[in-house]
Amino acid sequence: MPDLALTLERYFFWLVMYSFAGWVYESALESFRQKRLVNRGFLNGPYCPIYGFGSLLDVLVLGNLRYNPIVLFVSSAVLTCLLEYITSVVMEKIFNVRWWDYNDFKFTVFGKEIFVGKFNINGRVCLVGAIAFGTLSVLLVYFIHPFVVSLTDKLSYPLFHYVCAGLLFLILIDCLHTVLGFSSFNEKLKGLASNIGQIRVNLNDKFQSTSAYEKINSTYEKFVKSLNRQQLRLIRSFSQLRSIKYRKISEEVKKFIFRKDRNKKQ
Repeated sequence: MPDLALTLERYFFWLVMYSFAGWVYESALESFRQKRLVNRGFLNGPYCPIYGFGSLLDVLVLGNLRYNPIVLFVSSAVLTCLLEYITSVVMEKIFNVRWWDYNDFKFTVFGKEIFVGKFNINGRVCLVGAIAFGTLSVLLVYFIHPFVVSLTDKLSYPLFHYVCAGLLFLILIDCLHTVLGFSSFNEKLKGLASNIGQIRVNLNDKFQSTSAYEKINSTYEKFVKSLNRQQLRLIRSFSQLRSIKYRKISEEVKKFIFRKDRNKKQ
C-alpha cells in the first residue's frame, strides 16, 4: 500500500475513533443534563465528527508543543474553541438552525441550577468548554494518542484497509440520510406558523378560551406526527435547537415534544 494512502487511512481511522469518544462524552454530559438517555450527535451513528477533527488538529498541529503542557493547554483550548465556533456558524448557515447556545447552558444538581455558560462568545463557545477541551487535549497528546498509535500499528494492512473503507461508506450514508431527513424541517415550521397564526386571527379576543387551546394543541399534535424520525431525533438530541427564521414556533414545538415525553413517563 502506498505510504500516502496508508497515512490518510490512519488519519481517518483516528478521526473515527476520537469521534466515537466525543460521542460518548457528549451523550453522557447531555444525558446527565436532561436526566434521561440521549443519543447526542448530529449523525445517527455513535460519533461526533467535530471531536474527531479537533483531536486530529491537536495531534497533527499541536503535537510538537508537548514540551510545555501549559502552552499546549492554552493553544489547544483556542484551537478547539475556534473549530467549535466555525462549526456552529457553518451548520447554522446550512440548515438555518441554531444547534447549541451556551447562553442557556445549565445543569440541575440536587435541585439547584448551575449555569456553566456564563462566559461565552455569542453563545457558540464558552470558558468552561475551553477548559474542558484544553484539559482533554493535553491528556490526548501525552497519553491517549500514543496508545492509539500503538494499537493502530498492530492491525494488518489488508484488514485495516477494509475496516476504513467500511467505516467511510457507513458514515457517508449516514450523512446523506441525516441531511435529507432534516432538510424539510424549516418548511414544515413555516406551515405550522401559518396555521397557528390563522387560528389566532379567527378567534380574535377569544384566544384564551378552551376552544382556542384545544385547536392550537391539536395543531401541534398533528405537526409533531408529521415530523420524520430524523427530525424528532435531532430535536430530542439538541435540547437548545431552534430555527433562526421561525424561532418562536420552533421553541413551542420543542416544549410540546418534551412535555409529551415527560407525560409518557408518568
